[in-house]
Amino acid sequence: MHRTTYDIRLHHYAVRAFYRQTDWMFRVLGIIRGSQAMHAGLWQQARTHRAALRLIDKTLLAAAQLTPGECLLDAGCGAGASANEIAAIHDGPVIGLTIVPEQAKRARRGGRAMFLCADYAAAPLRDACCDVVWMLESICHAPDKPALLAEIMRLLRPGGRLVIADRFAARPDLSPAERDQLRAWLRPWAMPDLVAVDELIRLAEAAGLRLCRRDDLTLSAGPSLRFLGHFAQLTLPAALVLHALRLQSDLQIAAMRGCIAQTRTLNAGLWRYYLLVLVKPAS
Repeated sequence: MHRTTYDIRLHHYAVRAFYRQTDWMFRVLGIIRGSQAMHAGLWQQARTHRAALRLIDKTLLAAAQLTPGECLLDAGCGAGASANEIAAIHDGPVIGLTIVPEQAKRARRGGRAMFLCADYAAAPLRDACCDVVWMLESICHAPDKPALLAEIMRLLRPGGRLVIADRFAARPDLSPAERDQLRAWLRPWAMPDLVAVDELIRLAEAAGLRLCRRDDLTLSAGPSLRFLGHFAQLTLPAALVLHALRLQSDLQIAAMRGCIAQTRTLNAGLWRYYLLVLVKPAS
């Protein structure tokens, strides 16, 4: 879908507002989970949230096949947890991009990676400067995925890899009622849509990328994905009291209800969690 500059600016405003208003929630979750990472973890070999969060980074890093000297771009880096973890062990540049100024500031305090406050669909970086583009639960916020994929093609060197872990619609033919259920989650989370994984792969291939790996991680990521909903369900009554006292905003309450809707729609089988690796051909 073609988006105007006005549409994009409105969407950026919604994304910034979501992360600013939910910062308290992610900070509390960070204390509970032992990590400031804002994404899901993988539980097949983990017994704690912290171990599960580290395992998803380890899994994506292995899939990326990052070698010494290569440049990794974390596109949609949040507060920089993954980028700083990678920078601590990688002999090469690691760059994070976020459109939320507060996240960039916080990320810079957290480690060795370099962070820029910028749109990942219009990155202030030169052509063919990256070997890996890392997108851990960030492509879901992109309102114009063809434009984003074209930008990723510009940034990647020949042979470069795009690594994605994110949520995708379970199938392309969801009913209007099922789409309405998803919108109860997507709208307050500033996610414009949820495409099926096959549709995203088709768009990526149309942009010139080649699929080399596709793993359904829904079962392994499930405990983390459901944890948010359970947390919101438990804390919503207190949040509603604070809202009545004007100590919680409408957006904060909507975001918590969105967490509950995310778990409900996952349990209903309306979406899945996939790892994708796509490669820019060497020639």
